Amino acid sequence: MKQPRFLILQALLLLFAAATVGRLFYWQVLQHEDFSVAAKDQTENTVYLSAKRGKILSSDGSTLVSNQNAYLIYAILPEIKKSKKPGQSLEEFAKEIAEKITPILTQAKVSFIENPKEKDREKIGNEIESYVSSQLEIENLIWVPLAKKVSEGTKNKLQSLNIQGIGFQEDTMRFYPEDSLAANLVGFVAKDEIGNDKGYFGLEGFYDDKLRGRSGQLIQEVDALGRPILISSPLGRSALDGATLLTTIDRTAQYIIENKLREGVKRYGAKSGAAILLDVKTSGVLATVSFPSFHPSYTAFFDADNFRNLGISEVYEPGSTFKSITMASALDAGSIDTTTKCPCKGPIRVSGYEIQTVDNKYHPNSSITQILQHSDNTGAAFAARKMGIDTFLSYIRNFGFGQDLGIDLQGEESGIVKERKDWGEVELVTGAFGQGISVTALQMVNAVAAIANDGVLMRPFLVKKITGLKSEVEFTSKKIRQVIKPETSSLMRELLLSAVEGGEAKKLIPHGYRIGGKTGTAQVPLAGHYSTKTVASFVGFGPTEAPKFAMIVVLFEPSASIYAAETSEPLFFEIVKDLYPYWGIKVSR
Repeated sequence: MKQPRFLILQALLLLFAAATVGRLFYWQVLQHEDFSVAAKDQTENTVYLSAKRGKILSSDGSTLVSNQNAYLIYAILPEIKKSKKPGQSLEEFAKEIAEKITPILTQAKVSFIENPKEKDREKIGNEIESYVSSQLEIENLIWVPLAKKVSEGTKNKLQSLNIQGIGFQEDTMRFYPEDSLAANLVGFVAKDEIGNDKGYFGLEGFYDDKLRGRSGQLIQEVDALGRPILISSPLGRSALDGATLLTTIDRTAQYIIENKLREGVKRYGAKSGAAILLDVKTSGVLATVSFPSFHPSYTAFFDADNFRNLGISEVYEPGSTFKSITMASALDAGSIDTTTKCPCKGPIRVSGYEIQTVDNKYHPNSSITQILQHSDNTGAAFAARKMGIDTFLSYIRNFGFGQDLGIDLQGEESGIVKERKDWGEVELVTGAFGQGISVTALQMVNAVAAIANDGVLMRPFLVKKITGLKSEVEFTSKKIRQVIKPETSSLMRELLLSAVEGGEAKKLIPHGYRIGGKTGTAQVPLAGHYSTKTVASFVGFGPTEAPKFAMIVVLFEPSASIYAAETSEPLFFEIVKDLYPYWGIKVSR
C-alpha cells in the first residue's frame, strides 16, 4: 500500500514543480516586459523638458518672432472645492469662481482685437465663463486646465485673487515685437490634434520641423514615496531648442508696403490685395504682404481665409501684365523685332470668336512699343500668332508658369496652364493677353524679374541662414534657367519703360521714376463666363538702367474703379516714392 501512496505523492510534487516552473517562465519570460515597465513606473520619475521654439529674424537681424514666458492656468479640484460654502451646490460654486476669473482672461484675449466691440467682449467673456465653470464641475478628476498660454501679467492678476487650488505651470508662447507685421509671411503656432505646438502657414508651417526643436527627458530614480534618491544620477537627454531663421525680409520695406496696401485696399474698395517685392538679381523676397491679415497671437478672432498669403496661394488671370511675357517671348524667338508693325485695323476673328481691344479703339501699323503703351489685345494676339502655339507655350513654361517655384513658404499654388493638347488658335490669341491662363502674384513678379535680370529666372526664397540644431546652414540664390537672351532683356527694359511713360497712367506717375512695367485689368471668370468684377494689377521693376527690385501690386475686385491704371498702378508708385529715398536711389530730373 505504501508504494502507490509514494507514487501519488511523487506525482503531485512533480506537478507542483512543473506548475512553479511554468509560472516562473510566464512571469520572467512572457511577462518580463510588462513587469519591467511597471517596476520603472514605481521606481522612476520622468520629467519632459520642453524646447524653446526658434526665432524668426528679418535680414538685418531684427526679431520678427520670438518667445516669451507664458503660463498654463489649472485647478486642483480637491483643493479648490475646499472653499465651497456649506449648502452651496457645485454648480453655484463653479459659477462663483468662474465669475472671478473671467474678467481677467477676457481682457487678455480682447487686447488682441483692433477696436473691439462690446458684443465681441461679451461673447468672449461668456465663452470663457462657460468653459471655466464646466471644468470646475467635473467630479472624477484631480487636475483640470482653465487657460493656456497666458502672459505673466495675466498670471499675476489671477494670482492676486488668492483662490485656493488655482495653480500655474510655466510655458512659453510666441512673441511678436512688431505686432502683426508680416503675419501672412510668418504664419502662426497652434495646437495639433494631440495637443503639441505646431506651425501653420508661412514660415512657421514650412520650417516647423526646424523651429520646434526637440523635447528632452529627465529620468530620476525615486523611493517608495516618490522622493528622488539623491545618490542616483539623473538619466535622459536635454532639450534641444529650435533653429533660428534669418530671412531676406527688409523690415522697413515690409512696413511701408503693409501700410500702403492696407490703405489702398480700403481706398479702392477692393475685396483683398497682395504685394510682393523681390531682389531682381537673387529673387530674395524683400517683402510680401497680404490683406486682409490677422494677428498671430490670437487667431480665433479671424476667418481662416485671413491666414492665406494671397501672393502665393491666390490664383487669378493676369490680364495685360502677361503682354510683357508675350512680347519678350516673341522678340527672343525672333518672331518679331523692333521694326515689326501690327496690321490690325479692327477686331480679329478666330474660330468664330472676335478679339477686341478694351476701349474698342484700334491703331493700325502699331509698333511693339505702341502695342504695349496702348495695351492692345489685337497686337498681343498678332505677336503670339507669329510665334505659334508650341513656341509660345514653351516660353510660358520656361518663365515658371503652371508650376511651383519652390519658395520656402507653406501654401504655394502652381497656377493653371493647359496641356498642349488643349491649346488651339483661341487659346493662343487669348493667352497672349493673359486670358485662359491663371497665375500667382509670385509667378508673375518672378517672371518679370527675369526679364529685368538679363533673362535669368531665379528661384524665389525667404530664408538665407538657419542657425542652431547643432549646425548652421546658409542658402544662396539659385538659378532656375536662362529664359531669354541678355539682349532681349535689355530691349524689354526699354520697351516696358516706354509702356509706363507713354501708357494710360502717365499723368499719374511721378516725374523721374524710371520704372519699367505693365498694367493688367482682368475680368474674373465665373461659372463658364466672365463677370464684371476684375483683378487690377501692376508689375514693374526699377530703376531700368540697373534694376534693383521687381514688385507686383494686385487688387482683387476693386469697386472704386475696375481699371489697374486708376488703382494698382498709382498704388505701386506710392510705394516706390517711399522706397527710393529709403534705399538712396536717385530720381532723374
